[in-house]
Amino acid sequence: LASSAKGGKVLETSDELFGEGFHLIKEEPAIEDKNRETANGFWKDGWETRRHNKTTYHTATIKLASPGTIAGFDIDTSFFDGSHPAYASVEACLLVDGVQDSYEWKEILPKVPLSGNSHHYYGLKASDDVFTHIKLKIYPDGGIARLRVFGNVSPIFPDEKTVLNLASFANGARVIKSSDDRYGKPTNIILPTAGLNTRDGWQTRRSREEGHHDWVEIKLGATGILQSIEVDTTHFHGNSPDFVSLDACNSEYNDVLYDPEVRWVNLLKKTEVSSNMNNVYSLVAHHVSYTHVRLNIFPDGGMSRLRVFGTRVPEPIIPMGAEIVEAKEIVDVVRDLNVNESSESKAAIKEASLSAVTTTSTTTETTVVETEEIVKEGGNVVLTSEVSSVTTLVDEETETLKKSPAKRGRAKAAGNAAVAVAKLTTPKKKARGRSASVLDEDVDGSEAPATATPRVKKARE
Repeated sequence: LASSAKGGKVLETSDELFGEGFHLIKEEPAIEDKNRETANGFWKDGWETRRHNKTTYHTATIKLASPGTIAGFDIDTSFFDGSHPAYASVEACLLVDGVQDSYEWKEILPKVPLSGNSHHYYGLKASDDVFTHIKLKIYPDGGIARLRVFGNVSPIFPDEKTVLNLASFANGARVIKSSDDRYGKPTNIILPTAGLNTRDGWQTRRSREEGHHDWVEIKLGATGILQSIEVDTTHFHGNSPDFVSLDACNSEYNDVLYDPEVRWVNLLKKTEVSSNMNNVYSLVAHHVSYTHVRLNIFPDGGMSRLRVFGTRVPEPIIPMGAEIVEAKEIVDVVRDLNVNESSESKAAIKEASLSAVTTTSTTTETTVVETEEIVKEGGNVVLTSEVSSVTTLVDEETETLKKSPAKRGRAKAAGNAAVAVAKLTTPKKKARGRSASVLDEDVDGSEAPATATPRVKKARE
């Protein structure tokens, strides 16, 4: 999120006698050049302060390329061995021009130790907090080669009538996939900064097949009604495409490959492209909103940037299929499930459980469920356990539930339902230090231990 290639900026430093602050957020890895000197000594590819700091720490304030949630850092001290700081910490704040009158710095990475010539990866606890600026503190002085700020873009959009570049990284767009990236990454074409050279763009290998074309698929930062595009071929002399076309679709999936109902619509027919200039095209007005675009280039070639302009359409909020019931109904459901333990009912519940969690490849995901929440699965009412941390298996590519990164919420609900069903059909084992729940009652209705929570006691009464 801090990369200068994406628009990040070092606003100020407390000292940079031996190395300027802008090195911190350079996109390329740090290098060493022992033959290069400056007026102040050996040149360093990083931010380095003078020695003998008379205060506690030095600081570098950075404006992120785009507002976002921060997941972690890489504090890189490459080629600073003996001149590196002993410790570092990071603070962050949210500052939106014209919206806020004040802001407050919040420490998100406490003081951590550093070693020389090393990468230091520190992850943060998941949070929905959005930040626009960070402040790196080093104790007491020294040099840092690079600071990488990992996270997810959370754009702050203007009103819906404003025309935006919906294919920009700064507005949350992402490249999903491409046909080829032999000479340049397709992710470069959505950067908000201007292209520097041909390597700072997307370029494919030369094709030798008749009728060949390359393509790149982009998920827009927001659903929008599209108006025009710019195919920027600056720096590409004689190696730009001959023609381009643009298709669009509307899908709730990140990768539309997994959407069986996806339908691509052509918004720009095959049109000639000029080299080393910004080619502007108006799109066919369908007055329909789209989430993805696919740029086709014929037969191959390279380009610096792609900009897709349109107006944003806010996405509707779809509530989860959960239902709140009275305490008496909860106890009745549990009693029915505990008493009617016939082999047929067990088989039906197990079958529902298996169908809900059919997977091809799985990852673990921890969720929290509450006593009063129930989920309907396969016509059966399934009661979740008392408030507890539950590890569920979530598959992002299962056709049965049509899970994808864009539909994790729905997958999570189905996974929780399956875990709850499995709990009802498995003999209970009391975990050490765990409070008893409604589900811990014996079949014969005997009393639960006195350690039951007040909520459970009230439900039982």
